[in-house]
Amino acid sequence: MSNFTEAVAHRAGVDIADAAAVLQHHRVRESGVLPRPHRLALTSIKFSGTKAGKFTDDFRFTWKLSDGLWCLAGDNLKGKSTVLEVIWWCLRGKNKRLQDTARRWIAHVRLEGHIDGDPFSVEFKHKDGVPTGRLETGKTTPGVDFASEAEFTSVMSQFMMNRLNLEILRGWQSEVKGEQDGKATVTDWALFSHALICRNRNAEVLLGETSENGSVVSLLQMFIGLPWTSTRRDAETALKTVRQQQRGVKRRATEDTQARADSLQQLRAEITAAEAALTDTGTAPALEDQATAIEQAAAHVAFCAERHAVAVQTYLNVHRDHTELHQTLVEDRKRLRDLKENTAAKRYFGALTPTCCPRCTTPVADLLHARGDQAADQCSVCGSAPSEDAPEDTTAIDQLSDSITSLTAADDQTRTALRRAEKKRKETEEQLEAASRAMAEAQAALPDASVLRRQLDLERLRGALAEREATHTRADGTALPDPEKTILEAAYKEADARAGKASKPIMDRVSSEIFTLAVRLGYDNLQSVKLQANGPMMLRLDDGPTSFQKVTEGEQLRLRMATLLALLRVGQQHGGRHPGLFLIDSAGAQEMIPTDLAETLQQLRAICEETDGLQIIAATANRELARTVIPDVRTKIAEPGAFMW
Repeated sequence: MSNFTEAVAHRAGVDIADAAAVLQHHRVRESGVLPRPHRLALTSIKFSGTKAGKFTDDFRFTWKLSDGLWCLAGDNLKGKSTVLEVIWWCLRGKNKRLQDTARRWIAHVRLEGHIDGDPFSVEFKHKDGVPTGRLETGKTTPGVDFASEAEFTSVMSQFMMNRLNLEILRGWQSEVKGEQDGKATVTDWALFSHALICRNRNAEVLLGETSENGSVVSLLQMFIGLPWTSTRRDAETALKTVRQQQRGVKRRATEDTQARADSLQQLRAEITAAEAALTDTGTAPALEDQATAIEQAAAHVAFCAERHAVAVQTYLNVHRDHTELHQTLVEDRKRLRDLKENTAAKRYFGALTPTCCPRCTTPVADLLHARGDQAADQCSVCGSAPSEDAPEDTTAIDQLSDSITSLTAADDQTRTALRRAEKKRKETEEQLEAASRAMAEAQAALPDASVLRRQLDLERLRGALAEREATHTRADGTALPDPEKTILEAAYKEADARAGKASKPIMDRVSSEIFTLAVRLGYDNLQSVKLQANGPMMLRLDDGPTSFQKVTEGEQLRLRMATLLALLRVGQQHGGRHPGLFLIDSAGAQEMIPTDLAETLQQLRAICEETDGLQIIAATANRELARTVIPDVRTKIAEPGAFMW
C-alpha cells in the first residue's frame, strides 16, 4: 500500500485494506509525476466565404505562421478579433464568442499545426450553422470526421486531451447557489482551452470566462502542475456525493418519521374521544355471550398481529441481507469483467509493433542504433525479452471467479429465503385480516350504545397505538457511523494538507513570475503580486494594497497576459501542462498612451525569444506601432478603413 493510503487509514482509524478499497471504488487518484508538457503550434490558418448586406463580397484569408510573436493590426471592427476567434473555434470545436454575422459569412475553414512536431489539420465547411469536416492527425493515424457542432466539439476535445496529455479533473457543481446538493462534474478541454486566449472583455475574471465552479482553480491546477490537488478534488467530489446520498436517505427517513408521528397523534385523539364517550355511557346490559365472543376474537387478532409483525420483520431482515449480497455479487462481476478486459487489452497491445517510443517519440530505429549490439530477440523500445511463451497470470481472475461462484450460490439461497419470507408475510397478513373481520362481525352484534362495544373500541385503539409506538421507536434508533464517509473525509483532509504544503512554494514562484512579467509589460506602479491556489489575486501598488478586480481594465489585461505566460514558464519546472500557444485579443485596447503598447509588444517579443516553443498571436488597432516593433513578415496589417479579410 502507498504512504497516502496508510495515512488515510490512520486518520480514519480503519484497516489499510478497507481504506484502499474505498479509495479505489470512488476513483480517488494519488498525485503522481506528470509527463513533460507537449507543445502546440500553428502553421497556417485559412478561411473564406461571402459577405452579405452592406459589404457584399467574396473574401479569403490566408496566413502562414511559426513559433514566436505574430501580430494582426488594423482599425477596430475590421476583422482582427475574428481571425483569433476562428483559430479558437478550430481548436475547440465551438466558439460562442465569434460574432453571428461573421459566422454566417464563413463557408470554409482550414487550420494546420503540430504538436511536438507531429502535424495535424482541421478542415470543415460551414453551412446553415452546421460544421462538417475532418480532423487529420498524421499519415499513420486515420482521420476523424464530424458532421455537427457537438461531434466537432467531441472530436477536438478527445484529440487535445490525449495529445496534450491533459487529465480530466473532477469537481462539484451546486444545483442551487448556497445549497449543499448538486452533482459531480468533470473539467476537460472545454475549460482548459481558455488558457490559450486572453481577451480584453473578460470583466474581472483572471482566467477563463467565469469564476464559478472552481474554473480558475482548475486552470491553475492543470497548467502549473500543483501536487496533490487532483487527489484533493477526487476525494472532495466523492465525499460530497456520499454526503448527498446520505442526506437523501435522511430526508426520506424524516418524512417517514413525521408521517408516523401524525398517525400517533390521530390515534391518541381517537383514544381520548373514546374514553370520553365511555365515561358518558353509564351501565351496559348484561351481554356475557357477546362479550366472550368478542374477547376471543380480540385475543385472536392480537395473536395474528404479533405473528404478522414477526413475519414482516423477518422479511425486512432477509430483504436487506439479499440486497447487500446481491450488490456485492454485481460489483464482483464488474471487477471480473474489468480484469478480463484488461487481460485481453494486454494481449492485444502486446502484439503491437511500435515505430517510436510512446514516451519521448524517438523512432525505434534510433533506439536500436543507440544500443549498438541490441539482441534480435529483445524489445526495441524497453530492451526486455519477448514474453510470447510466458503464461498469463490468471490467478486474480480465477480467485474472483471462485468468489463469484460462491456469491452466486449464496445469492440463490437468500433469494429463496426471501420468497419464503414474502410468502409467510402474506399468509400472516391474510390471517390478520380474517381475524379482524371476525372481530368486526362480533362487535357488530352488540347494541350501538353498549359499554362493552365502546370498551372494545378503546382497547383496539390502545393496541394499535402500542404497536405504532413500538415501530416508531425502532425506526428512530441511532444510525451507526458510515465508514465510507469517514475514510473519504480522512482522504480529503490528508490530500488537502499535502496539497497546501507542496503548493505554497510553487504558488510563491508563480506570484513572483507574474510580478516580473507584469512589470515588463508596463505595470510600473506594481509592487508585489500574491496569487493564491484557490484563485484570488492580491496586489500591492505604490499607494497601497488592492485586488485584481479593483484595478483598471488595462492593468487587468496586463495581469492576464502575465499570468498566462507565468503558467507556461513556471509550469515547465513543476509538471504544468500549458502547450505554449497564446492568442491575445486587442493588446492595446485599454492603453492610454502608445508607448505602453510599444513596450508591451517589445516585451512579448523578448519573452518569445526567451521561451522555447512559445507562439503568441496578438491583435492591436495601432498598425504603426506593430510595424515598428514587429517584422513585416510576422504581421498582417489592414490599411486605414480596410478590412482584415
